[in-house]
Amino acid sequence: MDIGTNVFGFAALAFILGYLSYIIYYALGLFQINPFVKSKPLSITEKNRIGQSFPIYRNLPVDAKKKCDKRIAWYRSKKKFILRGNIANSQDVKLMLSATIALLTLGMRNFKMMNSLLRIVVYPSQYYSKISKKHHLGEYNPRFRTAVFSAEELKEGFKVPNDNRNLSVHEFAHALTSEMMRKNSWEARKFKVGLKKIKQMFTQEDFYSKVNNTDYFRAYGQTNLHEFFSVAVENFIETPEQFKKEFPELYRIIKRMLNFNF
Repeated sequence: MDIGTNVFGFAALAFILGYLSYIIYYALGLFQINPFVKSKPLSITEKNRIGQSFPIYRNLPVDAKKKCDKRIAWYRSKKKFILRGNIANSQDVKLMLSATIALLTLGMRNFKMMNSLLRIVVYPSQYYSKISKKHHLGEYNPRFRTAVFSAEELKEGFKVPNDNRNLSVHEFAHALTSEMMRKNSWEARKFKVGLKKIKQMFTQEDFYSKVNNTDYFRAYGQTNLHEFFSVAVENFIETPEQFKKEFPELYRIIKRMLNFNF
């Protein structure tokens, strides 16, 4: 065997080992078990940034806020973020998306969303989905356990903290529903009971008429039960006091579903 053959063999072996190492590293990262990726604590500036878009975060008790901060840091470092194209302020995008998931799952004991959320994909603006064959601003795909967003639309959602329109909250609420539907834990059973109660409420003429006639919930929520839940969660996060005042029963149901006892 000549020297050229030996060099080729070593090169091929090195390539194969390198490729396998990359696959293992990617898989560990995808399933949030990579020991080499450490969570970086939030800075004061980052906490203030979150508070600007989420007043509910500012109002958390001290212990709950510490818990939320740790989970935000965990999501930011462990979830697989895929940024397509030139995303302005990409670190801020990752921070705010992580904060959204942390707030929605703050009351959950099992918060890692392993059954429903492995990838978070962000495009600069409106994007074309090869699956639906349509242009989208955001979507959640339960089959691929992936949430996809337009960075421009995310920015609009975070800009006004009390307009009840937040794309990240809406799509992650879909992901949370998918998570709970795949599990049989106590938290999941309580979530399913709440969703069933919301469905039953729509059979009540008084409730349906009130929802239909109010401008508190945007009309898109009437598409189906799951869209209404996601729209209602947007309201729960952004204007909880008004929600509690105008729809107290629905507010209590969603609060129990999220176990949001803060």
